Amino acid sequence: MEVYNINPNIRYAKEHNNFRGMPYLSKCYDCRLFYICSGEGYVTVDGKKYKFSDNYIMFFPPKTEYRFMISDSDSITVQVFNFDLSDEYFSHSTSLGTPPKEEFDNSKLPLYELPKEFDHVIIREDFLRINEMLGECVKIFIPKSKYYKEIASSVLKRALLLLLTEENSLGKNNRLVASVLDYINKNYADSNLSNQFIATHFNYHPYYLNKLMKNFTGKTIHQYIIYYRLRMAKDMLLTTDDDVNTIAWKVGFNSPSHFIDTFHRRFGRTPYDYRQANILY
Repeated sequence: MEVYNINPNIRYAKEHNNFRGMPYLSKCYDCRLFYICSGEGYVTVDGKKYKFSDNYIMFFPPKTEYRFMISDSDSITVQVFNFDLSDEYFSHSTSLGTPPKEEFDNSKLPLYELPKEFDHVIIREDFLRINEMLGECVKIFIPKSKYYKEIASSVLKRALLLLLTEENSLGKNNRLVASVLDYINKNYADSNLSNQFIATHFNYHPYYLNKLMKNFTGKTIHQYIIYYRLRMAKDMLLTTDDDVNTIAWKVGFNSPSHFIDTFHRRFGRTPYDYRQANILY
């Protein structure tokens, strides 16, 4: 198969909070894609150990052996996709499962030729740009509305092609963007954080730095600040007893009402409703 022929058949798509993975060395029947939204840990892949953190993405072809190793104290949010690269299996919606290596059954493998671009493990860091794309794919897949498979497939195909075309270099501009991201991650609670504030800190013109940020991450500086504040707010809603007003101040919003409105527009529910839907009894 050539790469232009891929037409993903998604068998499973979900964003997992408090992700742990399987408690054993697994071997996959279909392709797997893991996007680390937040958190850090280790994963062994075909005998090699990798450390991962925010915005890592991992593609595993069929027959990859892997196991995630995450501390019980760490909160990990991961977008997980199980899929075939061929539409030959488009009528198959059931997950093939994730067996232990010892129980792997070769007869369950989908039979098609992988394009050479996807016949090996791909692990990349600092891949924020693909996050919202995969989030959109999950949102389309879960309700299973009309033509959901076709639409979700097109979104995932775009994400996979972006994975191939985007460079994972550590050039000067990439290092600058990485520094800006790190600065925002450490100072998100400061309500004064802004394009101008950050540009002044790094001694660059706001327009230039904002354009650079957009080119590398798909988000403007302001969009990333809001994105990161909301991500931290979600963690606090699930891991603390702080009320919504307190969390709004802690993550840098100037008012609780602005926080609630922004959260609702981004996730389709209020912070309170999100906490109630995800609370563990």
